[in-house]
Amino acid sequence: MAVKSPLVACQDNPAGAACRDVFKGLKNPYYIGDDAALTQTAGYLDAWASQPSVYAVAARKTADVVAAVNFARDNNLRLVVRGGGHSYLGTSSAPDSLMIWTRAMNDITLHESFVAQGSEDPPQPAVTVGAGAIWMHVYNEVTTRGGRYVQGGGCGTVGVAGLLQGGGFGSYSKNYGTAAASLLEAEIVTADGVVRIANARSNPDLFWALRGGGGGTFGVVTRLTLRTHELPDVFGFASMTIQAASGSSFRKLVGAFVDLYADRLHDRHWGEIVNIKPGNVLDIQLSFQGLSKQQADELWQAFIRLVSEAGGEFAFTRSPSIRTGPAARRWDAAYIRQRAPQAILSDDRPGAPAENVFWAANLSEAGHFIHGFESLWLPASLLDGVERPRLVEALLAAAQHATVELHFQKGLAGGSEAAIASAKETATNPAVIDAFVLAIIASEGPPAYSGLSGHEPDLADARKNAAGIAKAVGELRKVAPDGGAYLAESSFFEPKWQQAYWGANYKRLLQIKQQYDPAGLFFVRHGVGSEGWSDDGFARLAAHQ
Repeated sequence: MAVKSPLVACQDNPAGAACRDVFKGLKNPYYIGDDAALTQTAGYLDAWASQPSVYAVAARKTADVVAAVNFARDNNLRLVVRGGGHSYLGTSSAPDSLMIWTRAMNDITLHESFVAQGSEDPPQPAVTVGAGAIWMHVYNEVTTRGGRYVQGGGCGTVGVAGLLQGGGFGSYSKNYGTAAASLLEAEIVTADGVVRIANARSNPDLFWALRGGGGGTFGVVTRLTLRTHELPDVFGFASMTIQAASGSSFRKLVGAFVDLYADRLHDRHWGEIVNIKPGNVLDIQLSFQGLSKQQADELWQAFIRLVSEAGGEFAFTRSPSIRTGPAARRWDAAYIRQRAPQAILSDDRPGAPAENVFWAANLSEAGHFIHGFESLWLPASLLDGVERPRLVEALLAAAQHATVELHFQKGLAGGSEAAIASAKETATNPAVIDAFVLAIIASEGPPAYSGLSGHEPDLADARKNAAGIAKAVGELRKVAPDGGAYLAESSFFEPKWQQAYWGANYKRLLQIKQQYDPAGLFFVRHGVGSEGWSDDGFARLAAHQ
């Protein structure tokens, strides 16, 4: 299919109704996902802009992917592989390219007793998904309808294949591990057009690389089979927002939270986010599993009392809430609409399936324009008694410049033995095993496109925010100089990306890349083997010819 961008309507009439409809659609991730010309991120300041491919192969079966790979290789074409279309680093689009678009390959099949091809392992419960499936639909099948748990991502409209190849974390990763570690088997079309099965027995090197080595690099994944787990009775949430009256009070508050986390929450039960914000604000939005409400209440009791009894030093701007709900209803759209309708938004296009929902918390990411993005794993050694004051000071210094998001589920330290052991078998940077948290510092604006009259990004605001992000992450690097970054959520300008994304695993990944794709048909900027190519992927650098 020839790819035609709906943004053409805005070039003709930027203030017209048709253009307004397009920008309304850009706040609906399902609208974006169903259009081959669009991506879930509109662009990134001074880095990249979403630009459609010239043609796309709307693949519906593996044979379509084989045909597209062979055609691109034989005609020396720039290839883009796209499933869910979520990529902060811009790898879901490229101008003058042929796109292999797997959106329609979205079948989801549950297995009570799956055995990987050639394996002698005992059968186990699993789910097989097509490369174009998104997590919200997979959770609906596995959990709402199937009563099981599968480790996926937090944002429900992210593609399964892309998240898993990048590593992949969800709210409960400290207990269940990464999404990459849950992979039992993949079907992949490599650069020679051959369909291969990759699992622990068949093509084990390729299997290892697909578990965190980066999407669109080793071939086109067409099908994935993931381990599923017994579902707990309940999942829980703990939330509150606290305003400190002064800088000294904020220091005391952040210190008290770090103590609480290190002493009582640093285990397999807790995940999700705490925001340390400019203006002396602490915003807590954590998830938990494996605990009753009473157990969770007891863990937080002393901290809540400290805040409540501190006189004028602290004030709850959002009251503490610790609640649990049936785990089987965690992604049940009908149940959520009844109990917490404000938590989800729906695909509002006529005729859209009722299960096309997404978290309201992810609305800002739909069609967003990124000002800057940094991530850094913080080692668990910073939770040791003598190190805690350094950690607190670094967090406070960073929060002078930008909000510091602490994603506790994206560091596996303190997690279950199974989560840690399985992560060691993947290509993800080993730094994740020793990290208690992934710190993310980022900023974004609404959908915007340079050169589109009336819809350009606010560059002055973007540059101001980008400068703040750079200063904030600089403060954190003082205590974690070798932390590494999470591939899927990181800076476009990551200087030592091989080490940051993969650490000691990079050498082996590069060998696998050279084995399966020696000519570099599959190019992803800052992907394995990309140092041999120009930034746009169109020219092999002289030193690597």
